[in-house]
Amino acid sequence: MTEQTPPAGDVDAAGRLVYATRVGGLTHLVGALRGVLGADIGLMDPEGSVLAASPVKTFWDPELVASARSGRHPAGTELLVRAIELEGTSVALLVARIREDRHHLLDVAADLAAIELSRLLAAQQGRRELAAELIADVLSGSLSEADAAGRLRVVGVDPEVPFRVLLGWTNSEEPASKRLRMDSIFALMGDQQAPFLRVHVGRNVLMIVPDDVAVERLANNLYRQLKELGETAGLGVSRPHTGGSGLRAAYYEALAATQSGDGVQHPGQLDFPRLLALANTALPLEVIAHQQLQPLIDYDRTHNSELLHTLRTYLALDRDTAATCEALFIHRNTLRYRLKHITEQLRVDIESTAATTSLWLSFLVSAPDDPRAVEPPRLTRRAAAEHPNEGDGPRD
Repeated sequence: MTEQTPPAGDVDAAGRLVYATRVGGLTHLVGALRGVLGADIGLMDPEGSVLAASPVKTFWDPELVASARSGRHPAGTELLVRAIELEGTSVALLVARIREDRHHLLDVAADLAAIELSRLLAAQQGRRELAAELIADVLSGSLSEADAAGRLRVVGVDPEVPFRVLLGWTNSEEPASKRLRMDSIFALMGDQQAPFLRVHVGRNVLMIVPDDVAVERLANNLYRQLKELGETAGLGVSRPHTGGSGLRAAYYEALAATQSGDGVQHPGQLDFPRLLALANTALPLEVIAHQQLQPLIDYDRTHNSELLHTLRTYLALDRDTAATCEALFIHRNTLRYRLKHITEQLRVDIESTAATTSLWLSFLVSAPDDPRAVEPPRLTRRAAAEHPNEGDGPRD
């Protein structure tokens, strides 16, 4: 876009800056400032990334800008830097390649930029509050799957593409919503939707991000921001999910992960009773139960084995080794071999009360109408003798 010119008639330099900001935002402000100062102008974020410049291809060295901002001017450099602040926080830098600003036009431009960013931020906050309401509707479990998917599309989340939930907290006395309000200045300048949905659920920060290689980097970045707000902070990362019920499952997975301590935490093997205790709305139990058992489902599908049925039978018979071997018609060594693999796949101690409670609840929820979930088939020794090819025999 080219810089728009004001109506005919002379206007002072400050008036030109005001007009440029009103009709074209920060990009036009940068162009107008170059016109009134007769110098190269740059707008940068605090990390040194150029957001706008006039001329467009002007190179700005972040280290030189940082030096000039602190009052140090290396030989041969002429830079003036003004911080653009919102609520006492520096959010951008306005840089001019000049030695002095006699008429304080750089200060005027910095104030105009702050006003414009405040306006854009207010609009962004309005969109975010709407998104938070829509996400709350999905998390409540009161919507059909189709309606939940529709809500997600409205806020820019494709319900058919796997996503993860990042849920963060901090011990700051001030809610994170008052401090972590702004997405990238670049997106804000373009009045664009942020690349990743971020809303506030109570005092926690919730982000929905794609399930790709950037998940860990995004999680660590959000954790770092939260850590800067308080002495301690934590962040839970969910497993990948799709759809409305998937968002609810992901939220509770991430919430359960945050209970593991400070830092970035992953859910690992879910603690079903803990999830039930944490929830104050209806949980997507079938989705969570399926996630609990997924490692065994995948292993059985790949190896044509029966680890899932073995575990279900073992738990249904109160972990009675003899009864389980009789019901499945397998040798004790075979059962021991299978239980070892089950432990490895689930990464839990299947002899612990907490683990067996979670797993048993998962079986009951995932197959409520399957009698084998509660009462496994019992193949007697006599029947086994009549069907010698059943079972997989002993293993060493």
